Amino acid sequence: MQKSGVLIVMKRDIELVKEFYEKTAKEYDKDYETPYWKLYHEITWENIKQFLPRRRDGLILDAGGGTGYWAIRLAKHGYRVVVTDISENMLKVAKKKIKTEKLHCKIRTEVADIRDMPSFTSNHFDMALAEGDPVSYCLNPEKAIRELARVVKPKAPVVVSVDSKYSMMSRLVAEGSFDQLSRFIDTGIIKSREGEFELRAFAPEELKILFEKCGLKLLIIIGKPILAQLLPRERRDELIVKDFERLLDLELRFNSIPSLVGVGGHLEAVGTKRE
Repeated sequence: MQKSGVLIVMKRDIELVKEFYEKTAKEYDKDYETPYWKLYHEITWENIKQFLPRRRDGLILDAGGGTGYWAIRLAKHGYRVVVTDISENMLKVAKKKIKTEKLHCKIRTEVADIRDMPSFTSNHFDMALAEGDPVSYCLNPEKAIRELARVVKPKAPVVVSVDSKYSMMSRLVAEGSFDQLSRFIDTGIIKSREGEFELRAFAPEELKILFEKCGLKLLIIIGKPILAQLLPRERRDELIVKDFERLLDLELRFNSIPSLVGVGGHLEAVGTKRE
């Protein structure tokens, strides 16, 4: 009976996530056009580049890929991409962008839940991405990462971006939400900034344990960003624009140092599938 109750709650929660993105899909990209997110994306790309398949026609899964930002960027470099999302409206936006970029021969879209992708056979993809934090939002991160590991080939990389627990703790402190802090420290579960659904944030050590538990050999965890995350919020974009390249260089030099990783606004882990 308890297991059934948990399944009902999980189904309800994922529906809340789906509903949020269905109604915000058309405006979604606008929120990520700021200097902060430009820096975030360049940090992410520099990390992803290190693990791309050697064959430029390799097949990559962009799980929870939303409006297709990473799918399009990968396809422009020659890769074939399957982009999935639970929101049909997010994928509709992706399709329009793919058509505009004339990349329909390189990118295929499919509605799918990151926790269960039965249409993909095991050992199928040369790489899998889960950017934009779908592993945090699905509230069953172990099942999601196991599924990502299942669908990639042996030794293929899996790249997962999640919300950062320590960054979220500072947010709760800044809001004066000390009553929520104790539960959050224990569970890592917190309401999204919009308050529409709950998500799971991770400390670096928790993400490492999860990767290894799911059959992935951890290669690296980075914080993104780390230094920009510490800038005064009211001046952050101004300071990023002023010294973008120098700040990016510093981020790339220091974002994998263990004592700094947890400071990041997000964490990104890369692991390869064990044979």
